Amino acid sequence: MLPDEMEAEKNRKMILAQADEIEILKRNVRQLQGQYQSALIHNKRLIEQNAEAMVIIGHLQQEKDAKEEV
Repeated sequence: MLPDEMEAEKNRKMILAQADEIEILKRNVRQLQGQYQSALIHNKRLIEQNAEAMVIIGHLQQEKDAKEEV
């Protein structure tokens, strides 16, 4: 094998390795984006539940305060 052919083969292997790494990174990014979207949805639900709980607590506190006034 000639030196130029050896260099070309070395470069080809390096490019293939980089292509594999890029594909792995793309998959990782897609997975992380999915996890991020799931976390956003979960956080939204928790915020909504917290708001509902705060309303209930507020009503219960008003009832308690009304009973104490009597």
